[in-house]
Amino acid sequence: MMRRIPYVMTTLLLIGSLLAVGCGGTQKAENDQTEDGLYSGKVILGSATWIGYAPLHLAVEKGFAKEEGVDLEMRTIESTSDIANAMRSESLQGTAETLDTEVIDKSAGLDLVAVQPLCNSNGADGVVVKNAYDSLESLKGKTIALETTGGASLFWFNTMLAEKGLSMKDFDVKSMSAGDAGSAFVGGQVDAAVTWEPWLSKANHTDFGKTLVTSKEYPGLIVDSLAFRRDFAEKYPKTVQGIIRAWFRAVQYIKDHPDEAIPICAESQGMTPDEFKEEMKNIQYFDEDMTKDYLVSGKMADIAQKMSDLWLKMKITQEPVEGKDIVDPAYYQALGK
Repeated sequence: MMRRIPYVMTTLLLIGSLLAVGCGGTQKAENDQTEDGLYSGKVILGSATWIGYAPLHLAVEKGFAKEEGVDLEMRTIESTSDIANAMRSESLQGTAETLDTEVIDKSAGLDLVAVQPLCNSNGADGVVVKNAYDSLESLKGKTIALETTGGASLFWFNTMLAEKGLSMKDFDVKSMSAGDAGSAFVGGQVDAAVTWEPWLSKANHTDFGKTLVTSKEYPGLIVDSLAFRRDFAEKYPKTVQGIIRAWFRAVQYIKDHPDEAIPICAESQGMTPDEFKEEMKNIQYFDEDMTKDYLVSGKMADIAQKMSDLWLKMKITQEPVEGKDIVDPAYYQALGK
């Protein structure tokens, strides 16, 4: 899973970069257009290809965003660094990304605020092992393939290790992307791998491997969220709230009208409806009840704090990030006012 389409061609990344920076005049438009906290210009959100963001595309296609007073455009940019650069240049007003990525960007000086959780991994990420191993402890000294330069899977894996009194020093770690880790395991090159679908299923179909644990057993650790540049969110809170409302409407529409909604969502991700339905089994979209439990309760800020602490410890970031500074439930809480 997270992600997001790791096999995207370099040419698509280049196109995404060019599109991201090709929006001159955005800052002037933002300064010129304001009415009681509602932005009257086009709001552009950058995100990679990932089914977790499909409801945002649905909100555009079904007109939910427009009905909430927002002229919303979803712009696909596969590189997280390109998204961050476009945010800095004010070519994007916001982004949909993993919370851990937003923490890294915040640490690097991009002043953004996460306002709404979008998608929770519910079994799409996991640890696959050879059949001889029945626990993380039994893997001590063995080869494990995983992404070590950041990412939600790395945070999740380290959280599990801490619970067991283990650390990455207890294993022979081979650093590679999650997709490559899954491929290496299926190819018999390592004893275990931290990876995502479809590699979990592929590992289970080998005669030597199985899934040891998945993200379903650790809800709330691998999460995508909606974030905006802080200056934009503070100036246009009603626009931010409009997008949150449109998100909830889209999530509900998927539940109530799947035959119409799923083909639209699938097309936005370059998938068939059947492929989309299969992938949906391993994620959860945040509706209002889930949002109250995760965002309003403070759990999301706590997770962001733990991410920051780990990234500092691993020297992935250089500056600390306060969880309560990057995560702000006020925009959601103001929906009923």
